[in-house]
Amino acid sequence: MRERKINKKNALKIRVAIMCIATIIIFYAGTNFLKGKDIFGKKVYYYSIFEDINKMQVGSLVYVKGYKIGKVTKLQLIPDETTQICVEVLITEAIDIPKDSKFEIASKDLLGGFILNLHLGNATEFAKSGDTLANFSTPGLTDGLDEMKVKLNNILASVDTIGNSLKDVFAKSDAADNLTKTFENLEKITSDLENILAKNKDKVGNLVVNLEKFSETLNEISPQLKDVIANIDNISDSLAQANIKQTIENANNTINEIHLIATKINKGQGDVGQLVENDSLYRNLEATTANLNALLIDLKENPKRYVHFSLFGKRDKKK
Repeated sequence: MRERKINKKNALKIRVAIMCIATIIIFYAGTNFLKGKDIFGKKVYYYSIFEDINKMQVGSLVYVKGYKIGKVTKLQLIPDETTQICVEVLITEAIDIPKDSKFEIASKDLLGGFILNLHLGNATEFAKSGDTLANFSTPGLTDGLDEMKVKLNNILASVDTIGNSLKDVFAKSDAADNLTKTFENLEKITSDLENILAKNKDKVGNLVVNLEKFSETLNEISPQLKDVIANIDNISDSLAQANIKQTIENANNTINEIHLIATKINKGQGDVGQLVENDSLYRNLEATTANLNALLIDLKENPKRYVHFSLFGKRDKKK
């Protein structure tokens, strides 16, 4: 009897121990399942460094062409200058992944969920567990809604303001009458324009024809116009290269010097000024010129008075 009681107690202890171990295993498996970890399948991990994970969370599914192949198991912030995020991905399917494959963060639905799409590359070498793959992001379905919401609010506010302004206008007693008169004036103006166009239909037609001829003429002479424009460009280039400023400065200096000379002459300075302003100098020059003229006339008429020569030389006079 005593041995049977001991055996029953031992069996009870064994059952309790087994239940505790089973509870621990279930708890561990459940915790890892909630974290996105598969503890029973083949564990192949890949990593990718993202600039922005766009609110993606642990447990987000990974797809290849719409087929689920794994989960996001870990998100870790890299505390460097760029503050990047390392994403750990568990692949549970047996699939060969080329090394140039890329992960893409994409929207799952309109509610804002995100998934990872794996775009397979074309490399002949395959990635191994623990390798880091490249990634890129595409705009989500709800991206830009916040900005659009702000713009819509501004538009609605403007519409509300316009509605209130119109309400205030129509609240006045004479607003309806003024509006009616405005439409009547517009109708009258439209009628007047129609009458003017009807009366001048031929003139308008001729104007259109002349414009067409003018455009044709422009098309015909366009080569000549191009030559004229080219010549104008050449002239402008030549003028730009010419030192016009220096030429004008030289001309101004010359004019100033001529002005100084004229001023000195008017004041009687210098020989030319004396000649212009002093009568005695002029008279002396005139008398000198007359004497020289008389001397030349006498020299021409009586050369022997001034020139003595002998064919055989001059003889000495004997006393």
